[in-house]
Amino acid sequence: MNRRLKLINWVKAQHEGQLIKETIAPYLDHVLAVANRVASAAPLSFEIGLCHDVLEKTAVTLTVLLEQLKGFGYNPEETEHIGGCVTELTRHFTKAKNPLPKKMRKALEDERLAQVSADAQTVKYADLSYNADWMMAHDRHHAEDYLQSKLKLIGEMTSGDVELRSQILAQFHALLLKL
Repeated sequence: MNRRLKLINWVKAQHEGQLIKETIAPYLDHVLAVANRVASAAPLSFEIGLCHDVLEKTAVTLTVLLEQLKGFGYNPEETEHIGGCVTELTRHFTKAKNPLPKKMRKALEDERLAQVSADAQTVKYADLSYNADWMMAHDRHHAEDYLQSKLKLIGEMTSGDVELRSQILAQFHALLLKL
């Protein structure tokens, strides 16, 4: 079994029992969709996309993630890059860590995301794209606000893959026309 397949199986086990909100689909479907969307954007972007929620949505720590990556055969530089990007993609301004009002936490998080690495931004583009489609299917009532706020964020996140960013911007504008 190759290292990528080992990682997929491990991530699947970490998200075991988690479902995509408002669906019966396993949460793994979300992270795989993000990973597949960015797979050709940069080396290791598939792995970053696959792991992008593991620190936020599971009990996995960064130390455990890094140990697993090494165990699957990723070299030290690859391991550090994946772990660093996953850390960048993990929300820092959570209610548990910061008692600020939700709107302020979101604004601070958006400011932070505008400064993360190019690879992390590329994965975030794909995550936002997936979430936009989810909003259109399951929460149209809040879709316009979501799309507008994330358009602003994508406007500030300019370091990621240019082609994917352009596609996501076009997707968001097209979705807004459907509302």
